[in-house]
Amino acid sequence: MKEDAITTFNRRLRILAMFKGSEPLTTQMIFKRLQGTAEEMDERSVQRVLALLGEAGFLETVNPDAKPLQWRWPKGRKFMALPRLSDQEVLAFRLLERFLEPLLPRSSYRALRPYFDAARDELERMPGWASVRNWETRVRVVPPAQPLLPPEPPAVLATATAGKDWERQQEQIRAAILEALFENRQCAVEYQQLWRDEPARWTLHPLVYVQRGPAFYLLCTIDDYADVRQLALHRMRSARVLDQKASKPAGFDVDREVERSQGMGGSGEPLRLVARFWKRAGLHLLETRLAADQVVEEGDDDHFRLTATVNDTAQLRWWLLSFGSKVEVLEPQGLREEMANQAYWMNRMYARANQPLNSPNPTAPADR
Repeated sequence: MKEDAITTFNRRLRILAMFKGSEPLTTQMIFKRLQGTAEEMDERSVQRVLALLGEAGFLETVNPDAKPLQWRWPKGRKFMALPRLSDQEVLAFRLLERFLEPLLPRSSYRALRPYFDAARDELERMPGWASVRNWETRVRVVPPAQPLLPPEPPAVLATATAGKDWERQQEQIRAAILEALFENRQCAVEYQQLWRDEPARWTLHPLVYVQRGPAFYLLCTIDDYADVRQLALHRMRSARVLDQKASKPAGFDVDREVERSQGMGGSGEPLRLVARFWKRAGLHLLETRLAADQVVEEGDDDHFRLTATVNDTAQLRWWLLSFGSKVEVLEPQGLREEMANQAYWMNRMYARANQPLNSPNPTAPADR
């Protein structure tokens, strides 16, 4: 079926936008970037569009005799302006670049970069858009745990890679890992294990890219093994995307593996949590509930009893432990015993020989 004029125009405009600030591109590179978009087309159609844009003078070939042909925006010519963005579009692209850039495959980022650049240009040209310009200073995402500084190179790498070289290397590694995930391809890496001087050389089957605070991790299988491993990207010395397709273990569950990678156990299955909270510590739970079926019952003047169905996860354990002595897990019995075991060993660790322990919290839950 013949495409309409608007679709044709949008496809050509989308392809032209890829060349702003970009290195030369081939038909295959453009074809891959268009996959999954509203402007998706087959390789032969991409070739025809590039030829038409070349005849019209919008693009030129780097070397007409080279194979495959590489196209670029003509040297010395100012890039065409993209359609003007509205104030809401500018705000959306600014936030997208700020918060999601580390999670975007490099090809996706390059495709969106003209819009990011256009959003910055609009802000500079429109001084009256103070509300948009100031918005970034009026919103913050606060991490639920203690914030950490970005990872530094392992000691064995520190002498060979430091400063800007380290940052540039990490950007290249992240780009390769994301590209391998995006295209479902294997990846060859050099990985620096903490207890060895020489890096291990592995072929990875990437499964999940995880951001945990300022650090990035890859859940993957290694070589021909089926067990899922978690690798820290800041311990990788190099990463290269391979042509071979990656494979996934049978029965692989993303959420279960991400949860398991955090340690401290947890089945991931629903459980009925019953806990006794010190009111001042758990007051926010009356407004931001743990679950839709949460029930709160008044206890004494200082405590309330909370019942809710939650998933049995490592994150649940970290959250409960963060309350210290201001929460007592009553049910289920297995989780109560885990918390008691943690409290026992913390008590042992902080205790001093022949010195009585002072209660760190005079309003801790009393014995029932």
